[in-house]
Amino acid sequence: MFKSILAGCVLSAVLAMPALAEVIPALHDALPQEYKENGVKAAVFNDWAPDEFQDADGQLKGWSVDIAKEMEERLGVPFTFEGTSFDAIIPGLQSKRFDAGFSSFGTTAERLKTLDFVSQRKIGTSFAYPADSKLDIKTAADACGLTVAVLNGSWDLGLLEKLNDNECKDNPVTMQTHGTQAQAELAVRSQRAQATVAGSVKLAYMAKQTGDLKVSELVLSPVNSCIGVRKGDPLGQVMTDAIQSMIDDGTYEKIMAKWGLNDSGMLTKALLITEENPADL
Repeated sequence: MFKSILAGCVLSAVLAMPALAEVIPALHDALPQEYKENGVKAAVFNDWAPDEFQDADGQLKGWSVDIAKEMEERLGVPFTFEGTSFDAIIPGLQSKRFDAGFSSFGTTAERLKTLDFVSQRKIGTSFAYPADSKLDIKTAADACGLTVAVLNGSWDLGLLEKLNDNECKDNPVTMQTHGTQAQAELAVRSQRAQATVAGSVKLAYMAKQTGDLKVSELVLSPVNSCIGVRKGDPLGQVMTDAIQSMIDDGTYEKIMAKWGLNDSGMLTKALLITEENPADL
């Protein structure tokens, strides 16, 4: 349905590019005029390290942020970055407060009714619990009956709902929702919840930083971790082709290696996920 803008001799030129941050004319030219004139308003989830997060100095960091900044250079238009909570991003995209959401979105049928998604990598879902806990979650059934702290509105909340409909039907997970992932993790540390659930990469990074939580062996439902854009917006295809150019010239792997994430889950082909082409669903 979507025709790549990097074709023929243009694609050959991109493939030959050195791994430098510079404008790719084909990408810039494919942008709608509004983005050429006004740039791209980029929402960034401020609490999901190492994907996207705000450090102690208020600076937005993470591998997804690095991809966003590389896109900014290749598209040749300024990105205005705004750190925000997860639950503000989808409404902000729909209202045109934001043009793109860098929030490691998982795709759902409901989200695909109003948004398209640009895949950045594959990420699974894991559980985390106190390092001294006797819990050992190796199968989905091991999570049944637990009180699990989870980010409200997240992909992982939907995954718990699926567990309760299937493996945990007779002994459901009690879902304790929180406004931020940091609050969900605090609930575990303060023993108000037995575990939290989130992206496997995010939890592994957090556990390494803090040392007080451990991550389950179980990794559920690897899915595309995505940038969100408005449904049908040509910006989605331009961003997809920008990521493909990074894959082709080695920049994508360098970004993942910087964050220690080049051992699994990396893309070999950029993917635009739409309601008509839903990929994970």
